[in-house]
Amino acid sequence: MKIYLRITFIVPPLVITDKWTIPFIYGTWTHKLFKDVGILGPAPLPFLGNVLYYCKGFVDFDITCFKKYGKTWGFFDGRQPVLAIMDPETIKSVLVKECYSVFTNHWVSNSGRMMLTTMGKALLSPTFTSGKLKEVKQWILVKF
Repeated sequence: MKIYLRITFIVPPLVITDKWTIPFIYGTWTHKLFKDVGILGPAPLPFLGNVLYYCKGFVDFDITCFKKYGKTWGFFDGRQPVLAIMDPETIKSVLVKECYSVFTNHWVSNSGRMMLTTMGKALLSPTFTSGKLKEVKQWILVKF
């Protein structure tokens, strides 16, 4: 008595499913980040994020999102999450007061990278001082 297994009929649908499921999961993996935190924003597309919304231009996209979601919203450049903040006090808090204590995503201090990290801090520290922010305050406080 011979036993035949019909694995050949089961395997192709699984292969086809995996061929589309795994890339889809990879393309949308980070898109739940802002939902989990409770930050509103436009719905992203797999792999593209919100790039198609830029057809009208960055400024129009920002104005529309500001009117729809408020002073803080999240969007995606591809798979990369981007947090947009339009509140001057929050911007000042993030860029001046809490920059190096909250954001610890600096490079690991390996040989040449340590020098780049130090140079990066030396360049960024005078860039976001309160005096510099006061100079560009007129550009930040545009009424929509």
